[in-house]
Amino acid sequence: MPRQSPKAPPPSASMADAPYLTAPVKSKELPKGIPYIIGNEAAERYSFYGMKAILVVFMTKYLMDSGGARAPMSETEATTWFHLFNSAVYFTPLLGAIVADAFFGKYKTIISLSIVYCLGHLALALDETRLGLAVGLTLIAIGAGGIKPCVSAHVGDQFGKSNGHLLTKIFGWFYFSINLGAFASQIMTPVLLDRFGPHIAFGVPGGLMLLATIVFWMGRREFVHIPAGGIDFLRETFSKEGLKIIGRLCIIYLFVAVFWSLFDQSGSKWVLQADRMDRNWLGIEWLPSQINAINPIMIMVFIPIFAWLIYPGLNKVFPLTPLRKMGIGFFVAVPSFLIPAWIEMQINAGHLPNIIWQLLAYVFLTAAEVFISITALEFSYTQAPKKMKSLILGFFLISVSMGNLFTAGVNHFIQNESPGFTPDVKGTYVVRLKANDGETTVDREITINAVEELPEDKAPPQDRRKPEVSAGHFRAVPAGELVRLYGTASKGDYNGAFRYSWNWVQLPEDSQLDAAALTLGNTRNPHFTPDVEGNYELQFTVQVGESKEATASSKVLLQVTDENLPPVVQADDNATVAIGKTAALRGMGSFDPNGDELTFEWSVESAPAGSKVTTESLTGRKFAGPSTKLKGPYYYLFFAGAMLLAALLFIPVARWYQPKEYLQDEADDAGSDANDTDSDITKDNLGAKPE
Repeated sequence: MPRQSPKAPPPSASMADAPYLTAPVKSKELPKGIPYIIGNEAAERYSFYGMKAILVVFMTKYLMDSGGARAPMSETEATTWFHLFNSAVYFTPLLGAIVADAFFGKYKTIISLSIVYCLGHLALALDETRLGLAVGLTLIAIGAGGIKPCVSAHVGDQFGKSNGHLLTKIFGWFYFSINLGAFASQIMTPVLLDRFGPHIAFGVPGGLMLLATIVFWMGRREFVHIPAGGIDFLRETFSKEGLKIIGRLCIIYLFVAVFWSLFDQSGSKWVLQADRMDRNWLGIEWLPSQINAINPIMIMVFIPIFAWLIYPGLNKVFPLTPLRKMGIGFFVAVPSFLIPAWIEMQINAGHLPNIIWQLLAYVFLTAAEVFISITALEFSYTQAPKKMKSLILGFFLISVSMGNLFTAGVNHFIQNESPGFTPDVKGTYVVRLKANDGETTVDREITINAVEELPEDKAPPQDRRKPEVSAGHFRAVPAGELVRLYGTASKGDYNGAFRYSWNWVQLPEDSQLDAAALTLGNTRNPHFTPDVEGNYELQFTVQVGESKEATASSKVLLQVTDENLPPVVQADDNATVAIGKTAALRGMGSFDPNGDELTFEWSVESAPAGSKVTTESLTGRKFAGPSTKLKGPYYYLFFAGAMLLAALLFIPVARWYQPKEYLQDEADDAGSDANDTDSDITKDNLGAKPE
């Protein structure tokens, strides 16, 4: 395919008619377009990670229905949505890569899809319902995913053989800019959500994405624009050697996918776990979604440490090839999920571990990221033939998609089937929920009213939503042991910082406890040690900001006893559904005061005359609580085991793989074969060199 002259146009030339550089200039200096790419990447990553940082919290606490009422998702459903979105974001790069390499080139593809990206942020900022969520995430998946392989390949395209030695350094700075943007957004965006709500919290990242688009457009005259490959792209991709390269790299990416299945749970499961931990650190109570900001900080610290200390030190022991770096990273990732498993065990035992333990897990996860992600990014570019750069990076990003798809699949599979049935005739259905703790069975009857058609739901005008607060549920605790309280709160439509207070409502007659016995009584999680048996009742009060109206309170009763108390069964009663529609049976508010695991069973006690609904027709009628099959620490141990297995299997694969490098021709080389359309992999691997 003929290439334009890489020379800059004369000053008098029309801006509209001025040709762009189409091959790297022969130079040992840094290409002039790199600062624009780095600036664009920092702003774009702020927008993406800012949105992603609050996504799970938004879905589980702020999501609305079409009538304006709160309709949050369960933790497991939100985790599934999060990883399906992440999977889509890292699947669309393959489509963006094909569009860029075959048709429009990288620059036009990036600019066009950046606009789609901005529209996705706009949808999230304007609509807090599932519709707005679905539209926004779909557009962001198309935009963000489509530009991903193009931006990374566009970095490499700025370099030729003369300054190719700078690639490792620049990909390090490129990754640094990613994490600078991610750090800033993960600190600020959760605060925006907490103080100002979803409109502002999603709107600010959208503004940064618009800024990223403008910065990239400003660099258009400095960039090297490698022309789209057209028929050469197809010839190179579907040649025997091209397909062989894709096949070999995809085997590597299968192992990388397992790492991403662990890594991206720092934005879902780890956030949900942090919500149940003591988040007081450095004199601040951190928001659950802010903890993830430690990852980009560590990345920015680790990159120079690895480059100047760890990699040179390891290289003295054995030659440190890219594949060996990735192999080490797989093993380093394993402890990052063993630590959350231990944290989950502590939480289940009634303790309140400090967030510092999750930060330790981030040390291992981030070290593994440096070993694997940065290395794989550069490795993918250098192993890709010249006209397949974006395509190969698209396949690399598919590994992220596969990892998230695996996580979403696991979370979908481990959910217990939702209990319910479909009324077939009009009338009243009576169902019973039984809960058993291994010794005692407690049951409760509820009624479901089936009608021909539900009346139109006319939502009343929405008043300003008050803060919501929960002091927890009734518990049985042994005498003489420390008891922790677990308060939760949401701000409703009010903004400002939380103020917490706990106060005694009732104490046993012989108790000597007073207000001073309640340690950390101005936090979410105070503790005390009961001195006698009996009932201890406390009130948890929350105020948001300075407004006295923004106050809510909740009470909790604790019974100090060594007895095994029966389960408490709670279920939604007297629901009305339309015939032919599923009647969901909700009993997950049930609990055991002693903390024992419960087994649930639903049954049909009576149905209207002519109905064929029986106990056997109930879906999900028997299950062990809570709502998933893979519970507590076993969830994290499952993923740690998967990572360990992948690390072991990668060893023979890394020994089998034979790497080759392909870099772009420089201006002098490009001019010499301007009319030569042969592929670099169909001419005896011209331009390729063994690593």
